[in-house]
Amino acid sequence: MICFEMSVLARIMPAMPVRAAKASAKLKPIVCSLRLSPTEQRHPRSVRLDEMSLASSIELFLREEAGVPAKILRERKKIEQAIRLITRSFQRGGRLFYVGAGTSGRLGVLDASECPPTFHTPVEMVQGIIAGGEGALRKSVEGAEDDPAAGAQAIRAHRVSARDVVVGIAASGTTPFVWGALREARRCRAGTVLLCFNPHLQIPRAWRPTVMIAPNLGPELLTGSTRLKAGTATKLILNLFTTLAMVRLGKVNSNLMIDVAASNVKLRARAVRILSQLSGLSGTAAREKLERHDWSVRAALGR
Repeated sequence: MICFEMSVLARIMPAMPVRAAKASAKLKPIVCSLRLSPTEQRHPRSVRLDEMSLASSIELFLREEAGVPAKILRERKKIEQAIRLITRSFQRGGRLFYVGAGTSGRLGVLDASECPPTFHTPVEMVQGIIAGGEGALRKSVEGAEDDPAAGAQAIRAHRVSARDVVVGIAASGTTPFVWGALREARRCRAGTVLLCFNPHLQIPRAWRPTVMIAPNLGPELLTGSTRLKAGTATKLILNLFTTLAMVRLGKVNSNLMIDVAASNVKLRARAVRILSQLSGLSGTAAREKLERHDWSVRAALGR
């Protein structure tokens, strides 16, 4: 049984009232995996991975990846809850924060960084927080994920409030940095979401996130390498979060990005096509109209 003790976090979070910290210290452990996380189990079909032919290895990898969407779909209701939570936050002027370590943290930063060019959102609207800071995006920062105080401090540094949503991403579901962030976010009354791939977690009621999404993807072909199926599933789910929340904010007409930031040649050509398809204007007329409206498709459409 893998556990992260509440008493540890209670001692290192000065923002918590003394009485609450003392009460928390009595409630341990906080997060336990009652069984070995599927992400850490050995896959029976890849025990001879080092002896398999390249062709067989490729087929096995792709077959495993192909099963990921169906397993995510079993969590559809919870994913829907998370998207509604995120959308409400945006409608109230709130922000979305992704918090993770390693691959999980990098994928959160990636999704956040794609929102401004795709939806013309302010950079602060969707943000990624990775254990170890920006340096960890390119080079592993060993031990950073084991520091719950750093996770809590990151939430305080970003002045998270009740209008915001914090999504903790942890493949095994027990990463201390992520739980430190989620606990502090909960204290700030922000909406909280845990995205993990371990359905065997035991979480005390006082620590449960608003929404918990935990599809069981089974073991990785390379034991414990959560940049594989867990990474694929994380990317798919984060795509759902931001894309569908932005659709509900009116940033999409039909299936076209009417708030695309036309900041380079490719994106300006896309803006011309979008305006042409929605307005019936010729390509030349659409380009001229976009130039008059500072390359804003929305403004050119009169919206």
